[in-house]
Amino acid sequence: MQATFQTKIQDRSVYPALDAIAALYGRLLRRLFVDVYVHNRPLVECKREYIAHYGITARHFNALAIELKAKVKAAEEAHRHHLVNLRGQIQSTERAIAKLQKQEKALASGKGRWAALPPEERAERRRRVRFRLHQKQRRLAMLRARLETAEARTGLPPVCFGSRRLFHRQFHLEENGFASHDEWRKAWRDARSQSFFCIGSKGEMSGNLNCSLIAGSLRLRVPNALAARFGRCIWIHGVRFPYGDDVISRAIATGQAISYRFVRKRGVWYVFATTERPAAPITTSRMAGALGADLNPDRLAVAEVDRFGNPVAARDIRFQLQGKRREQVKAILGDAVADLVAWAKGAGKPIVVEHLDFREKKARLREDDKRYARKLSAFAYGKFSALLMARAAREGVEVIRVNPAFTSVIGKVKFMARYGLSPHAAAAVAIARRGLRLGERLRSGTARPLPARNRGRHVWSDWRRVAPSVRGKLAHRLYERSSEDAPGRGEPRSTLAPAAPRPHGPGCDGLAWGPGCDPPARIVGSAVRPAS
Repeated sequence: MQATFQTKIQDRSVYPALDAIAALYGRLLRRLFVDVYVHNRPLVECKREYIAHYGITARHFNALAIELKAKVKAAEEAHRHHLVNLRGQIQSTERAIAKLQKQEKALASGKGRWAALPPEERAERRRRVRFRLHQKQRRLAMLRARLETAEARTGLPPVCFGSRRLFHRQFHLEENGFASHDEWRKAWRDARSQSFFCIGSKGEMSGNLNCSLIAGSLRLRVPNALAARFGRCIWIHGVRFPYGDDVISRAIATGQAISYRFVRKRGVWYVFATTERPAAPITTSRMAGALGADLNPDRLAVAEVDRFGNPVAARDIRFQLQGKRREQVKAILGDAVADLVAWAKGAGKPIVVEHLDFREKKARLREDDKRYARKLSAFAYGKFSALLMARAAREGVEVIRVNPAFTSVIGKVKFMARYGLSPHAAAAVAIARRGLRLGERLRSGTARPLPARNRGRHVWSDWRRVAPSVRGKLAHRLYERSSEDAPGRGEPRSTLAPAAPRPHGPGCDGLAWGPGCDPPARIVGSAVRPAS
């Protein structure tokens, strides 16, 4: 997998040359966008013209073409996400309007739970509901107009070099800290020329013809248009990568391609090196069991199971993400991922996580409960997944992604009370078992068999019927059941495991057997399959 490492350029004597290269690169990038995507000129024709007229090499032009293609692709993907987000917001607003209309009708009639209210209070509540309903209808009309405009847009989505946010700040200079329009123009030009790219290749010296790392110094090839001012090449001395120096050295020794990106941030230049880092050989085995990880807004619940699916250990890694900056969130999640991968590597077991997508849920944040919306807004599953995949690849730990359907319900019904686990740890057990491809049937020694017409249904149809009875506060009833005739702790939950009953009581691994351990059939009534 690819890895990127960065370092600060300490040698400020090369900053004028880097500024000039970035200005030329940004100007040619914008011109190439107009030629290729507006005037529809062939890329080969543009390449010959740019090399002859603008004093760049073929490798410089290839870097321009690759970066421009990535920008256009990102704009198209952002446009598709924008359409999906608008449709999700429209659906959630329509549901909120229907709910408010029903509430307003009930308040007007004075029936149901509103009958006990005094007429004055009922009238005041109806006035507030009607006001909210009016505002929701206005928002719905606005969202539909935005969706219509977005769907009517054809061809290439707009690409703004320098960011739309900075572009619109010219219309409100004082509010955005600019003393004059000339000051804004300078910031605008700097934003449009603050980076340039050097594409690497396997067959070139040190993995890159235009930029090579040689004995702690970068040799940067200057475009021919600037050679008269800065020479054919400039040397950037004292370049050292605090992290990944061994990976870059190995890539140079083996002839791997290394691409460099130079970026200016707050007047300081940084260099980013990207290369392929070979993944470490997998040292974990599914035959030893698995670690299930259930990510929540305030904790990472981890449960370890053996090869039969029996839980042997559980732990909560707590953290606070709300109100944190992006770098802080990344550092907090990085520490949690490091603990998780170290546990998996020491146990020799793979990690099982859910394959989640919160884009649709986040589109409905405005209509959800405020407390839930704040938690979901701070929920950084995508960042957690990227950090986990990268670290696991470095450490040789296998990561298995599974469907998240009904893992929380299965954990509450089958493992929460039986093993004295929290709902999150019980869900982690269900996730780990799913990664091992173990079944999760509802079991009962007394339930009658299902009719023949229902025996071919998927087991998730049963869990779908069980789910409403264990949501929210209803889940605590699972702890209140009698433990009489309950199976002992450690009884195999898989048909693949040999029978090995054990006496009740906590074990040495810290998982306590507690009350509420009736077979699941006694908890969920008739929504069961025959025991297997």
